[in-house]
Amino acid sequence: MESNFCITRRELLKSTCGFAGAAALVSIGGSLSAFAVPGGAMPKPLDKGAPKVGDMFVFVDGPRKDNIVSLEDLVIDGPPVTAQAKDTASGTVRESDHSTVLLLRLPPEKVPEESKEDAVQGVLAYSAVCTHLGCMLTDWVEDKKLFRCPCHEAMFDPMQAGKSTGEGPVSRRLPILPLKIEDGKLVVADVFSAAVGPKKG
Repeated sequence: MESNFCITRRELLKSTCGFAGAAALVSIGGSLSAFAVPGGAMPKPLDKGAPKVGDMFVFVDGPRKDNIVSLEDLVIDGPPVTAQAKDTASGTVRESDHSTVLLLRLPPEKVPEESKEDAVQGVLAYSAVCTHLGCMLTDWVEDKKLFRCPCHEAMFDPMQAGKSTGEGPVSRRLPILPLKIEDGKLVVADVFSAAVGPKKG
């Protein structure tokens, strides 16, 4: 069984699969910038339009479009919720594919060991941009609990820290966005673990 996530008009325009036989590319644009991190470690990439520390999340579509996503809105072992980051200081939703995430809530004991420090109360946030060619991940394969790209059927396993399953085009794993909770709301705790979308260069 499979289902589609909520898709906005913006996503439909940007993730159209194109003409028959042609590869579909999403215009995810923006250059990468970097910032220093403590301890002399290599800087993490920071994508234009990506969520920033302190941002909350809003629903991208449906009857609750633009409403803040709370912990209670996410069903344990349910399908993912597609959300966008919202700058809490300005109240502006970050209108960029780079700010779109898939929020998935697991029983805390099922969170992958390597993802535990990025999760909060069983909730994980993965980039919604496919790392193959940049289409938006809108399909959820319910029986396998996998994210699937509608363009070329690349699949990613949230139970293996977003790793590509090898079904469809093999790509690097989905970046994960560290979370925390403030006043019952999900909040960005740090930047994405890697650059969003296809590998540059």
